[in-house]
Amino acid sequence: IVPIVMAGVLGIYGLIVAVILTQAIRPPSSGGYTTYSMYNGYAHMAAGLCCGISCLAAGGTIGVIGDAGVQAFGLKASGGKRSWALGSDGDGDVGLGGNSE
Repeated sequence: IVPIVMAGVLGIYGLIVAVILTQAIRPPSSGGYTTYSMYNGYAHMAAGLCCGISCLAAGGTIGVIGDAGVQAFGLKASGGKRSWALGSDGDGDVGLGGNSE
C-alpha cells in the first residue's frame, strides 16, 4: 500500500506545481498585448519538465521497489521455497539445466 500512496503523493505534487504555474499566466490586454514573455514561457516549461520527469523517475523506482517487496514477502510466506524450482518429483532437488539427478 505504501507504493500506491507514494504514487498518489507524486501526482498531487504535480497538480500543485501546475496550479502554481498557471497563476502566473495572464490573458492578453484588449489591444492584444501580453505580459507573458518567452522567458516566462521557457521557465514554466522547464519547471513542468523538471517536476514531470522527476516524478516519472520516482514512480519507476517506487514500482521496482514495490515489486521487490512483493517478491520478498511471497518468498517469506512460502518458507523460502520457490515453486518453480521444485523437481519433477517435488523434492526440490534440481541440478544444472533442470535435470533432477
